[in-house]
Amino acid sequence: MKAYLCKGENVKHKARAEWGIGKIVAVDRCGTIRVIFEGNRTLSIAKGANFLTKVS
Repeated sequence: MKAYLCKGENVKHKARAEWGIGKIVAVDRCGTIRVIFEGNRTLSIAKGANFLTKVS
């Protein structure tokens, strides 16, 4: 079962630990997730649920 990610949640990229913790700013219907990582680096990650894990 795949976890659903929502706007406002904190996440980490599974393969890019150096990016630090990010906050989801948008999730579109095709699965692309926009995240602001530490240092104001904003990225759009296609099929983001495959690459991001939720951080509590």
